[in-house]
This record gives sequence, C-alpha cells and structure tokens, in this order.
Amino acid sequence: MSQTHKKLLPLVLAASAVAAAPAQAANDAMMELLKVLKDKGTLDEATYESLVNAAKADDEHVKFANDEVKRIQKETPKIDTKGKLEIASPDGDFKWKIGGRVHADAAFYDNDTGEGGEATTLASGADMRRMRLDVTATLWKAWQLKVQYDFADNGDQIDEGIRDAYLKYTMDTVLPVTFTAGHFKEYITMEELTSSNDITFVERSMAAQAFDASNGRRLGVGVSTYGHDMWTLSAGVFGRQLGTGENDLGGNDDDSDPIIFTGRATISPIHTKTRAAHLGLAGSYYSPEDDNAYRFRARPEAAVGADRLVDTGTLAGDHVTRLGVEAAGVYGPYSLQGEYLYTSLSGDEAGDPDVSFDGWYIFGSWMITGESRQYSFEDGIFKNPKPNGVVGKGGIGAWELALRYSTVDLSDSDGLTLVDGGSEDNLTVGLNWYPTPNFKFMANWVQVLDLDFEDETEPLQGAEPGAFLLRAQAYF
Repeated sequence: MSQTHKKLLPLVLAASAVAAAPAQAANDAMMELLKVLKDKGTLDEATYESLVNAAKADDEHVKFANDEVKRIQKETPKIDTKGKLEIASPDGDFKWKIGGRVHADAAFYDNDTGEGGEATTLASGADMRRMRLDVTATLWKAWQLKVQYDFADNGDQIDEGIRDAYLKYTMDTVLPVTFTAGHFKEYITMEELTSSNDITFVERSMAAQAFDASNGRRLGVGVSTYGHDMWTLSAGVFGRQLGTGENDLGGNDDDSDPIIFTGRATISPIHTKTRAAHLGLAGSYYSPEDDNAYRFRARPEAAVGADRLVDTGTLAGDHVTRLGVEAAGVYGPYSLQGEYLYTSLSGDEAGDPDVSFDGWYIFGSWMITGESRQYSFEDGIFKNPKPNGVVGKGGIGAWELALRYSTVDLSDSDGLTLVDGGSEDNLTVGLNWYPTPNFKFMANWVQVLDLDFEDETEPLQGAEPGAFLLRAQAYF
C-alpha cells in the first residue's frame, strides 16, 4: 500500500462512519475531521485544501437542493382525498371542496283501517330520497361560497333543484361574526338545522315537518356569532324558498315573498369529544306578502309513498309566530335529545281563526360499539359518530340503537272556528350502522300509536299504521 493511500485510509473510514447522518451534519463532521488530520500531519496542505473545497461544493449543492424542495412545497397546492376531495393553496387562504350525498330509501307499510271504516293508503316502494352534489370555496380565507344541487325528484315532496346557494363573510373582531346572504337554512329547529346526513332517524320528527319549511332553506340574510366557548347567537330575515315541490310553510305558492324574522340562541357549557350539554331557544315571526293562506301538515315520519295523516287544510290568517325549545346531551356512548315547537296563527279579519298548534319529540341513542355523537359548538348541532374501527381495515364500524317518541297536535278552536287537522303519536325504533365515516345504513320501524281527531266520525280516526324503512347512505 502506498504512503498516500495509508494517509487517506483514516479519512475513508471516518467518512463511512458519518455517511448515514443528515447531509449538513455529515458535512460539518467532515470539515472537523479534515482539520484534525491536517494538524496531525496525516494530510499535507494541498490535499487538505482540495478536500475542503470539495466538501464546500457539496454543501452548496445540498443547500440548493433543500431550498428548491422548500420552494416547490410552498408553491404546490395541497390535495386532500381522505374522505373528501379538497384542493387548497399552501397558505390555506384558498380552498375548493367537492361534496355530495346519495340517500337510497325503501319503505314497507302496514296499513290500518280507522274507526270510520277508511284505511290508510301508504304505498310501499323505493326511491332516491336525496342525490346531491355541491361545491364549497374558501376565498381570501374570510369568504366562503357554497352551491348545492339536488338531482332527486320526490314528486310532491321536494323537486330537484337548488338547495344551498350562499355567500359568507367571517369577520374576526372581539368576537367572530359571520354574515350570510343567499339561500340557506333558517335559524330555527335544531333537527332541521342538522344535516340530513347526520340525523339519527331516517326522517325528521312530525313537529319539524309541520312547522318548518319543506327543506328548511329560504332566501335571506343572516348574522351569527359565538363567544366564551359557551354561547351562540343567530338572527336573520328570510323570504321565499327556491323550487320546492310542495307549498311553502303556510300554503303560500312559490311566487309569494313572505317576510320572516328568525333568531336562535344556544348555550353549551360542556362540549368535548365524548361529552356535551346543549340548550337552545328559537323564535320566528312570519308575515306573508299578499296571500294570507297557511297550512300545517306532516307525514308519519316516513317519506317514500307516505301520505300526510294530519293536515289542517288551508287557513286564513294575518301572521304566524313560531317558538322552539331544544335540549340535548351526550355522555360517552349515550345520547338524549328533545325539542318542543309551538306555532300560533293570528287572524286578520272577522271569521279568521286565532288558533295554535304544537308538537314535540324526545329520543335516546346508545352507541353499542362505544363511540360518541359529535357536537358542533359553533352551529349548535350534532354530527354522526366517528367509528373506532373501519370495515375493510379490520374494524366492524360503529353501531347505534335509538328510540324516539314524537307527537304533533294540529287541532284547535278559538271558540268560534274549529280547526281539526288531527293529532298523531308515533314511536320509532332505529338501528344504524356506520361502516366508515362516509357510509351509513339505517333501519327504522315507525309505529303510529294513535291518530285522533276532534270529530270522532273522521274516517281515519284511531288508525294505527306501521312502517319499516331502510336507507343506504353515502356522503363526502
């Protein structure tokens, strides 16, 4: 072995020892090693200078490569496909998200004959309950745009067409304040404000159906805020609905422009991943533009092929006042939720009735597999549980058992005029399976416990039909 090779051997061995270290650390160690070898005479000055220059060149190359990686990362949009499709700018100021839902329903009915000799005519069948696509955009961080279209046409329920179509601006001051304009949900009825993806039963309660708009949305402007991780406030002025298959609340046709003032306040002293406590109060004053016709009615918490068993018919009046009280709680796998809704109709002419109607529900649920319903504090609503184990990844998903009692009373008299829309009591048992965070399968048995009218000669008096409902649901 030559003398030069003998001199370089320690250098080669030392270089091998630091080769696995990060590039910058390895280069620094190499420079220190070269200096030690030169000081000991192992390297002459010329060899030392040559090796130092080579190391510095490598250092510059590493720095340039790192800078290029950082530059590319900074300029490349972020794409998130985990349960959604979202494209965002690196700083998060701009986002485009594509969402959608498919709800495929089937219903099987057990019709019953009333004491007046007439049988209910609920028709078994299947239908696409919802089939929606939407685009949500965040622009300049503070602005949000959403457009949602439903391709499902449910006949006399809700036609296909625009659902959400609004613009939001969020201003961070002492408290965050959000302004919304467009077609969006009124600030009333927790069950209606909860997305159809997240409701515990296949259909919302009779009270929500009878006293709210047919899809909860109207043209309007609203403002909302929240504070102290404790309370929320929302208020808005609303008008008509866009493109519903059935008449808007009150029987007004789609071309009328009512004026509706709506507000909601909630308080939640506790909201963690496994616990939540919620109280809410909402109110609304509804005044039509020119057509003083109103109508309140509800299906028996089933949609496909279901008739309305309680119905006031068209009523004349001046304005409608609605009030709602809501409460809910989550304790680990257990959940309890309830609402009371009150509606009064005030007449404007002699002979118009001054009547009031009400309804309420209460339900409890148990996550058999141990998950918890998720609470969204800023919106004051609940969302689906996240399964602990995903089917296809070694898990069994999340399983939920639920029980609901609901009632609505659409009969009243002001002493002169009797409105006999009927009252109905229902009991619903539900089983839900969440195999992944994006799929949900539901089975409900809905039993009408009592169908009662002031006029006992009504043909459907005392009828007690039942319904078995199934839903396969996908959403992202």
